[in-house]
Amino acid sequence: MASKITRLNVFIASPGGLAEERKAFREVIHEYNEAESLPRGVLFQPIGWEDTLGAVGRPQTIINEDVRTSDYFVLLLWDRWGSPPDIHSADFTSGTEEEYHIAMECSGSQDFPMRNVVMMFKSVDVHQLSDPGPQLQKVLEFRQNIETQKTHLFHSFDTTESFSSLLRKHLAAWLRYEEQRGTARGERHPDACQPIIEDSVDIPKQEQVKSANSSLVERAWALANEGRLTEAEVEFAKSIVGQSQTEPYEEFGRFLARIGRLDQAIVMFEGAAGLAEKFGDSVALSTAYGNLGTVLHIRGDLNGAEQMFRKALDIVDKLGRLEIITSHYRHLGQVLLTRGDLDSADQMFQKALDIDQKLGQLEGMSSDYGNLGILLRIRGDLDRAEQMFRNALEIDEKLGQLEGMANAYGNLGIVLRTRGDLDGAEQMYRKALEIDEKLGRLQGMAIDYGNLGMVLRTRGDLDGAEQMYRKALEIDEKLGQLEGMASHYGNLGIVLAVRGDLDGAEQMYRKGLDVAERLGQLEIMATIYGNLGNVLGIRGNLEGAEQMYRKALEINEKLGRLEGMAKQSGNLGIVLKIRGDIDGGRQMFRKALDVAERLGSSRLIAWIKSLLNASRK
Repeated sequence: MASKITRLNVFIASPGGLAEERKAFREVIHEYNEAESLPRGVLFQPIGWEDTLGAVGRPQTIINEDVRTSDYFVLLLWDRWGSPPDIHSADFTSGTEEEYHIAMECSGSQDFPMRNVVMMFKSVDVHQLSDPGPQLQKVLEFRQNIETQKTHLFHSFDTTESFSSLLRKHLAAWLRYEEQRGTARGERHPDACQPIIEDSVDIPKQEQVKSANSSLVERAWALANEGRLTEAEVEFAKSIVGQSQTEPYEEFGRFLARIGRLDQAIVMFEGAAGLAEKFGDSVALSTAYGNLGTVLHIRGDLNGAEQMFRKALDIVDKLGRLEIITSHYRHLGQVLLTRGDLDSADQMFQKALDIDQKLGQLEGMSSDYGNLGILLRIRGDLDRAEQMFRNALEIDEKLGQLEGMANAYGNLGIVLRTRGDLDGAEQMYRKALEIDEKLGRLQGMAIDYGNLGMVLRTRGDLDGAEQMYRKALEIDEKLGQLEGMASHYGNLGIVLAVRGDLDGAEQMYRKGLDVAERLGQLEIMATIYGNLGNVLGIRGNLEGAEQMYRKALEINEKLGRLEGMAKQSGNLGIVLKIRGDIDGGRQMFRKALDVAERLGSSRLIAWIKSLLNASRK
């Protein structure tokens, strides 16, 4: 008996020069069909101008009909805009532009409904970017308009492999969408309303990196902080052309890391390292290694990050540059903290503090106190954590460091919220917000809004929480702050889940997961996998919930995140218990309790003990 297959057309629009990507487009879709979509009753059909049959009439008009009958549309641009579709066309300057406008018309059409429009930009060589000709200039202007209008998020990619990876993720999202359209939701399992712990994302504030002083770099950062990312990238590219100093490479790399272009960020930091080695500048080489370590940390490559920070530390240690050594101790401590090695992280932060105290470096001492406070909060020692944050605040007030004061207020707010003092937490967050608004510090404002959202959600004010999260998301989208975007999507998902809007919650979690995967942010990925498991568990999809919890647990174990390990082991125990595997459930609860006791979290210990007691009845 023949099975029913749903065919979905995926159109790719691009000017010349992207033959390799167009070939990969077809190969990826065919591979995905064989491995994933055909076994589930869906066939994605790649369509492009190559497939348009010869016919009498205007060629572009015939291609446009293929766009109108497609279900999904992928726009791909690089350094060329293309040529007008014909000599009579006055409305569009290229065939690709006309195809894009047809797709946008179809996205709101009842007759030719376009399900999704995706835009991808291939990164341009910095020398070409610093002096764009008319073709590239049109691409840049188009990208700037997309940024300004905020009609779409777009992706940037550096290699054909990264393009293929992005396309696979979209195919997976489209397949899920099609399955949800055609499949009724499962009924809620009567036992699914167990005390599953939801993960929200606290956003602690830490030290900010100071930018270089060159006028081009300063202008680039000013544009970036206004959300004008395309213009910022052009200015950064100009700053490194013909440059023999390392600072512009370092600043360009930090910008690229912030917007999630990690491959290109590594190229910039490696370029800085190369220049430092060429001119024998050991301090600059140490800085380059430190920045490479930061990118690897973002990606979740903790071993690689640690190796880089230790190389950086070794260089300045031999030079006896104590004022620089402290910075590498701090970053190394943050890697160890992510790994869950709290004792070693504590050792690094204490070493940094000892040196900063010896040198009288008050600004460094403030950062050290902040890091120690975050560590103590994770350990559950809220009294000492509060003291560390107040120490940092006292120094920043003495120095008149408004940014540092905002950071300290934000971290104090997290401590108070953890204690259940929501009024005190809100007061701290609003103090931080007042400073960040005064400074025009958008990145800080996004963090403050996100943290205020958590207070409001805990109070049960879901409308207020959603408003805060969306304000935070709007800023981070403007700035290209992918890590913040992933966190806010995840927190919006929690709001929708609490309201009972499981479809909306899942959509937010999937968006957050997509951003976190693009960034390689394993910690946020683990959090969202856990929350997706909660949604699937409430729906009664225990198999799907178990899969999500195991993914979350696997990442947490890889990172050595004790809190995440305890939560997800507990959640897995709940699923196994509901399935009737009482022994398996108890085994997971005991594992969770062991980890929670190692962590010293009274909240987690109490939750898991309640689960163990319930499993004995």
